[in-house]
Amino acid sequence: MDDPDSLRTNAGTRRFHIGVGEEAVVIAGPPERGEVKSRGYLPLRVRTDGIPFRRPAFCGTALVLDERTYEVVQETVMAEAVVYALRPWPEGEVVRDRVVYGPRLVHAARADRERAAARERARPYRFLLYPLVGFLPEEKQERTADRLGLYSVTATMVSGLIEAALLFVGVWLITRSADKAVMVGFVLLSPVLSFFALAGFGRAFAAVAFRETSGPYLVELVFAAMKGLGRTARARRDPTLVPLTRDAFWNRLEDPDTVTRESDSVLLFRGLLPHLTWHTGHHVQAHDDYWLVEMLPPALERGRLVYCYRLMAVDGNSSPPRPTRESPSPHAYAAEVWVGIRREWADLLGGFSGLASLLAAAVQRRAFGDIGGPLAARRPTWITALAGLALGGFVLLQPHEAADPVGPGLRLLACCLLIDGLLRIARMLRGDYAPSLFRFILPSDSLRPERVAYQAHRDAEREARQRFRGADA
Repeated sequence: MDDPDSLRTNAGTRRFHIGVGEEAVVIAGPPERGEVKSRGYLPLRVRTDGIPFRRPAFCGTALVLDERTYEVVQETVMAEAVVYALRPWPEGEVVRDRVVYGPRLVHAARADRERAAARERARPYRFLLYPLVGFLPEEKQERTADRLGLYSVTATMVSGLIEAALLFVGVWLITRSADKAVMVGFVLLSPVLSFFALAGFGRAFAAVAFRETSGPYLVELVFAAMKGLGRTARARRDPTLVPLTRDAFWNRLEDPDTVTRESDSVLLFRGLLPHLTWHTGHHVQAHDDYWLVEMLPPALERGRLVYCYRLMAVDGNSSPPRPTRESPSPHAYAAEVWVGIRREWADLLGGFSGLASLLAAAVQRRAFGDIGGPLAARRPTWITALAGLALGGFVLLQPHEAADPVGPGLRLLACCLLIDGLLRIARMLRGDYAPSLFRFILPSDSLRPERVAYQAHRDAEREARQRFRGADA
């Protein structure tokens, strides 16, 4: 229940109690005024006055108390409380960002304060937390880093360097051993150790060069296998909650913005993705009509960052105002993002369509979906599947000595190539995308179409969260 307990005094004063140190008071006028007193900050925006010819006035949060709407006009920080001054909502002004004062609002603010306190407690131990968090898989790494106030890219870089350094130190210690059995084991495992050492350096390089977040290869492989088997379905988080993970980005990109018509010529767009190109002054085209964008401050609602943009119709100077206008679609911004993603895929598919045909089905849908779907992927799938069959058959037909320590591993790899090629051809003939069994070792997340748009929105959301926290994360 959102309604707080209300007490009415004889003098016309109304008090709304939520808990210890949390209350709102409304004093009858004229002029009627009120205030909200809280033990910490609440997600309320204060009114900003306009500056002639430079900045328009912007109203404060519309706060609902006992079915009446008040505007937050001032914020005062005291020793043990934060006080927000209220006034009745101005008549004739459009109500935006309506917030109901009640237990839900206060509890959400308390939870955010607790998270801020946890980040502050973890701050002295960052040098220990960065490598530990960096060894988690990507999605868990993003969420844990956000909870502890860390930067996931830095965690990936630190853990990657530590992973590679530990492996090289282990190799150096083994080479100093005089035990023949140890040396034989080292000879057999040296390719594996070298692979994981290079993978660690690769993670660190991708973090520095591409701001890419990833976990150790084996951890990511196990997590992806469990996710593919559906064992993590129950633990899957709501993709609308912060922080913005890779899977959440693609889910949110499919969701339309919520559009509210404030008047015939003013629309309010609210979405869960920051609209990077919709800065104040940007024009959105809807057929022959243009709409001027005004970027509003984002709002934090129950663990979700909601980005708000007001669009105002623009009438040409050479014609009278039009009585009817074509409104932008709720998918207008998503369509802009998809144009850039498809352009990146078109550049990549020019010489690497075979690589794209090996990737996961969801990635192939983004790569080939706009140019023919599975039919467009058929030719590169045929080529890569037949190449895998030919390579597997060639290895199996080669004679191997019984004492050859590499022979069993090569024969196992050849069998996997044959199975992979047959399965992919079967799926392709059914009219589906045919990802490879080896897709987990391919760097699909590092490809430009898969990382550029995601990282830009991830960084923008992180900056927005930092502004809400008022401290560097």
